[in-house]
Amino acid sequence: MTDLVIEAAGLTKYYGKRRGVEGVTFGVPEGEAFGFLGPNGAGKTTTIRLLLGFLRATGGEARLFGGDAFRDAASLHARVAYLGSDPGYLGELTGAEQLDYLAELRGLPRRAWSAVAERLELDTTVRIRRLSRGNRQKIGVVAAFMGHEPLLVLDEPTSGLDPLMQREFLALVAEARTNGRTMFLSSHNLVEVERTCDRVAIIRDGRIVDVSTVGELLGSHWRSINLVLAEPPAPDAFDLPNVEVAAMTGREVHLMVRGDVNPLLERIAGHVIQDIAITTPDVEDLFLHYYRDEIPATTAEGVPA
Repeated sequence: MTDLVIEAAGLTKYYGKRRGVEGVTFGVPEGEAFGFLGPNGAGKTTTIRLLLGFLRATGGEARLFGGDAFRDAASLHARVAYLGSDPGYLGELTGAEQLDYLAELRGLPRRAWSAVAERLELDTTVRIRRLSRGNRQKIGVVAAFMGHEPLLVLDEPTSGLDPLMQREFLALVAEARTNGRTMFLSSHNLVEVERTCDRVAIIRDGRIVDVSTVGELLGSHWRSINLVLAEPPAPDAFDLPNVEVAAMTGREVHLMVRGDVNPLLERIAGHVIQDIAITTPDVEDLFLHYYRDEIPATTAEGVPA
């Protein structure tokens, strides 16, 4: 089995009688980018705090680099770069002073942050209390990426960033992955997760409902195919496994297909096609599917062999 940087096994946290998360199980191997999706209150931040040892679990266990996330937190944190969802800073400091302070705490040289700050167009001469929300978020992103820790844990990292800076963030992630760093990314930005992550976990009401690659998620759901043919097809022209004829009106055909699309493509190739449109679900569609439908929450193993 690939060495796991993050392990959650039956991870459970209750706040009195109120459930935070329950039975959360997954593993993140070295070098993987792992996305964590869920709306506010689903349990994303609670899970992250358990993984980082900020909270003691009610049940189950969390491990980083093989060590107990709570008991060994002090030593493990030296190997983690963390950006929280709502970071707090010393408002009277300038951005440069705050970043130098954070660098010193992590044993990094002064101005270790300068290259990343320049890429994000962050003015580090302004006092933090005068910065906009987006520029305060830039400080957190700079702090996360200015070092070389092998694990990045990012909770809503692009919240407040404009589209240009979100694109620069994606470039930083790509470079970190090229350097072999592992990433755990919690986000509401579903396009961001789709573009950066190898696998995605979806959490609902404190429980994991699915852990899959993005490709597996997309492949397991229906695709829509709309055809305009030169001649009306026979009524049974598209009778195939995993294919549903949603509508057939003269030369216009609307099909739904799931799984292997090759048999359908071969059948379509036997017709003269005047127009075709194929729509695949995106991560947002799949995400909404898990919250719209009554899907029983299950504990997903989520640990690759």
